[in-house]
Amino acid sequence: MKKIIALIALIAFTVVPAAAQKYASVNAKRANIRKCAGTKCAIKFYAWRYTPVLMLKTNEDKTWVLVKDFEGYNGWISADLLSPAGGMSAKVDLNVRKEPSANADIVCTVEKGYPFKYLTRKGKWIQVVDEPANAKDSKCKGWVYNANLWGFFKQ
Repeated sequence: MKKIIALIALIAFTVVPAAAQKYASVNAKRANIRKCAGTKCAIKFYAWRYTPVLMLKTNEDKTWVLVKDFEGYNGWISADLLSPAGGMSAKVDLNVRKEPSANADIVCTVEKGYPFKYLTRKGKWIQVVDEPANAKDSKCKGWVYNANLWGFFKQ
């Protein structure tokens, strides 16, 4: 059932006009980004849940997608590991704040590239939450100034 939903979402992405950019986010705790379309291809790098990617093209049977991240790195990912849900990556090392203000308390600090799930927007601030690699760690939930994030969200 998951594969059918992922395939429907992927098809929905591909019917958008060619000029429109098509984004997705990683929907797995950790996904392999590979050199070519297939599980026998070498792994180039990893992406974590909520990592946003720009979808560039699919293989012939639409089971693999060539994606690019915010730093311009690209590779192939299995289509069933992508979601149309919004995701954000930190463009720089940044502080996540308790309220949407540069003067608000810092709730956590993350490194460049850190992925978040988009929650809501207030002016030029985005409320985000992460999914820590270790389930025992507390979640980082708070506000980040939008210029410090790369990604997309459903409006």
